[in-house]
Amino acid sequence: MSFARTDAPEELSRMVELCNSARLLATEDALITPTSAAAWLRSQDVVVGELGRRDHELLLRVRECLRDHVEGRDATRELNKLARQLLGAPRWSPEGDPVLPPRRTGPLTGYLAEILGTAFTAGLTGERDRLKTCRNPDCRWVFYDRSPARNSEWCAQEDCAARRTPRRHRSRHVGG
Repeated sequence: MSFARTDAPEELSRMVELCNSARLLATEDALITPTSAAAWLRSQDVVVGELGRRDHELLLRVRECLRDHVEGRDATRELNKLARQLLGAPRWSPEGDPVLPPRRTGPLTGYLAEILGTAFTAGLTGERDRLKTCRNPDCRWVFYDRSPARNSEWCAQEDCAARRTPRRHRSRHVGG
C-alpha cells in the first residue's frame, strides 16, 4: 500500500499518525489492546509503562474523536470534554509562544494534550481544512491535502484508487 499523502507538516504529523494507528482496509489496529497501545506509544517516543484500562480507553477516545472531527462529523461535545480533561489554561512560554499546557503531568496525558493542542491550533490557523479523511468508508485514512484547491477526497492507497475508478466510470455511464 502507498501512503504518500501522509506527509503532513511536522506540527500535524503526530496527530495524523495517531489517527492512522488503525489501518481499516488492512483490519489492523496498533491500539487494539493496552499492551499493543503501550508499544505503539513507545514507538512514537512516548515513554509509558503498562497502560491501564482507563488510559487505554482515553487514548482510543482521543483518536476516534479526532478522526470524526477531521471527517467533518460533529465531535464538538467530545472535543470539549477531552479539552477540559486534558488541557490547562492557555499561556505563553518564556519565549513568548502561545501554549496549551497539559492539565496533568505524565507521558500519556502530556502526549494527548499536545495532540489536542495541535488540533486546536490547526483550527485557528486554517491548517485543519487541509486534513482530510479518505472518502472510501472502508478506509478513513487521514491525510494532509497539499493540493492548491484543497479538494482532494481520496488517500493515495492503491486499494482506494482502484475502487474509485470503476465507480466513477459506472456513474458516468448509467442510463446513457
